[in-house]
Amino acid sequence: MNNQKGVVFPMVMIVASVFIMFTILMIDQFVIDKKFYKEVEETLVADHLVHLAVNEVTAGWGEDIPKNLQGDISYPNGDVHYILTKQDARYAFIEFASSTKDNRVGRIIIQYDKELGRVVEWIEKQSV
Repeated sequence: MNNQKGVVFPMVMIVASVFIMFTILMIDQFVIDKKFYKEVEETLVADHLVHLAVNEVTAGWGEDIPKNLQGDISYPNGDVHYILTKQDARYAFIEFASSTKDNRVGRIIIQYDKELGRVVEWIEKQSV
């Protein structure tokens, strides 16, 4: 027993240090992943709110679109504000802006074709 000359303690310290560093690295990675998934979730919720509002606002339209079209729609996960930005004989451009409960903003502009009675273009805008 006396011939070990202190080899076990340094080996235990090295193995313990590697284990502790690995654990700290994994905790740090978990925190980063959790923040990323929260951001993705909020973006998807904002996008989903806009999709719901577009379907709700354009339902039942034909060629008759109100001249002063604007309003707000409230959903359990956030609110959507919409406004008619431009209208001509065939197309109408409506801007939708959603905001979630955690203040994530999503903005789009749709191009609605009155003759076809449906959305023909979907333009996503960068939120500031």
